[in-house]
Amino acid sequence: MDSDQTPSSYARAGVDEEHEQDVFARAMRPWLARTKVRSPLVTQITGLASGYFATLMHIPPGPPLALTTDGVGTKILLARQANRWEPVGIDCVANNVNDVICVGAVPLALLDYMATDRIDEAVLADVARGLYLGADEAGIAIPGGEIAQIGAMLADAAGGPPMLDLVGTAIGAVPPGRTPVDGSQVRPGDVILALPSSGLHSNGFSLARQALFEAAGLTLADQVPGTGQRLDDALLAPTRVYVRAAEALWEAGVVPRGLVHISGGGLLNLARLAADVSYELGTLPPPPPIFALIAEAGAIPPAAMYATFNMGTGFCVVVSPSQAEAALDALKRAGEQPIRIGTVTDRPGRSVSLPAVGLAGRGDTFSPRGDDPPRPPRLRGLPAPVPPAPDTGAARPRPPRHPATPAIPLPPPPRFAGKGPMIA
Repeated sequence: MDSDQTPSSYARAGVDEEHEQDVFARAMRPWLARTKVRSPLVTQITGLASGYFATLMHIPPGPPLALTTDGVGTKILLARQANRWEPVGIDCVANNVNDVICVGAVPLALLDYMATDRIDEAVLADVARGLYLGADEAGIAIPGGEIAQIGAMLADAAGGPPMLDLVGTAIGAVPPGRTPVDGSQVRPGDVILALPSSGLHSNGFSLARQALFEAAGLTLADQVPGTGQRLDDALLAPTRVYVRAAEALWEAGVVPRGLVHISGGGLLNLARLAADVSYELGTLPPPPPIFALIAEAGAIPPAAMYATFNMGTGFCVVVSPSQAEAALDALKRAGEQPIRIGTVTDRPGRSVSLPAVGLAGRGDTFSPRGDDPPRPPRLRGLPAPVPPAPDTGAARPRPPRHPATPAIPLPPPPRFAGKGPMIA
């Protein structure tokens, strides 16, 4: 199948990532890459317009600052349909801090931006509670933000909860003595560890909604087969926060060579690491049952599923073989259930092979192993992978946890001077 001619499952659901990246590279990157700081306070910016997880701004003599921004996406439509807003507040925090830790930084604060068609006190309170829970888990402050009432710009939400969008911008800092992480130190033979996700997290919801509700005609009250879990509970499970896990590694003296947030693009995010190597993932954690339901409901092939969803892995850590056991121990002490899923190979091209499910990929695309994966139009087009033998020595993984949203009583939140409405 020629990916340049036939739209992917995700593109047919309304999210054409290949076209987005192609247009961004031509129309936006040239302009954004020309921006520069005039102040002599900033000596260097690394990661600008590179597509990495966070950008580092160097302001000596202080530590490098990590900057990133992300939103919740169309998961908000399900939150609105279920009238359950707390999870998306957690998602907004998690999506950002999980990117900040990928460069070795410690998240410090987040500013949130909410666009809505109208003010609904109960909805805003639930979102704010979710933001609090996410911030508390990440150990950060939310000192300010913005609320924009822009009803004329949003879809008509008459007769139901408000329509809104939620985005955050996070800042972190690289502690003194810690070298920032970009994946350039990854070497062949390094070990890849996986931390479980809670479900979809915040990615792939356009495709999931099309499969479950448009193609299969399911409702949020239906159950995920074999689990007794309702669809709304499975789909709205908040994104896990991996800050404690990352810090546990550093505190144990483990120096990660790569830290990867598995978000949109799934395990292909490993290819965002800078080293010109490839990744052989011989053992994968079992995907939560919601993924099998999505695949069946939408007749979505494995290649599209693994190129869109995290499929049960929310974060990956790449360490040297000599530090693998120490990393596993540190992560377990932090309450994680780490799984050794594979190794780094010396094959150039930043390909990702999944022999357990018969897939190999690069860029944004997985294909059946043995096929030449279609070359994506984005800048990361690379040579085709040569499939190696599967890793048969890895231990059988344990099922991942599925933590529920914590239900704890909270005191009335303080008023923040930096949070004020913008009427547009």
